[in-house]
Amino acid sequence: MNIIYTLRFFVVLSLYVHTLNAQEQKVETKKDSTKKSISKAEKESADKPVVRYMALDIHRRLGKVKRVRFYRGNELEFTLKGGRARYKGKILGVGENELFILGNSIPFANIDKIIVRNPSRFLYAGSLLLPVAGIGYFAMDMINPALDDSPKTRPFTVHREALFISGSLILSGIILHLLKKRVYRMSKRRMLRSLVQF
Repeated sequence: MNIIYTLRFFVVLSLYVHTLNAQEQKVETKKDSTKKSISKAEKESADKPVVRYMALDIHRRLGKVKRVRFYRGNELEFTLKGGRARYKGKILGVGENELFILGNSIPFANIDKIIVRNPSRFLYAGSLLLPVAGIGYFAMDMINPALDDSPKTRPFTVHREALFISGSLILSGIILHLLKKRVYRMSKRRMLRSLVQF
């Protein structure tokens, strides 16, 4: 045990002596190099133009904030205050308090609603395929008795079970279609901000 403590003592002592020698010889230490790199970064950042993005901050309960980011080139759908028309276009740029879109400068204060598309593939596939599956199931239920050779079946009859199943498939597709887009109305809890992109 004493050998391990002795080795540790000599290692710490040698490191201390090494740093003292480096300071006497005025060798550049880590602190000096970080100061120089910070000053270089400040000079470079002063030369570059500031690139901004728009953030939609959604304040939730218990102080939680959800942030939806919109960068230059993203597709944006929104409505203006005092109007019902929806505008859709690519973001050309973001200023301190304004948005450049559709060849115009629109202040954040004039935007009433922002429509955000949900990126889930399940929602898009389900909203398209489930109604088609419901219509197909209903059609096959009506056509299959006509193709059957047994004399007891009547062709083109509507069964209660087929209506229930195909109706539920179509309804679930419509619900998924409604969930594809989310509308955020601007208020005290939902604000647009311009932030600097790093």
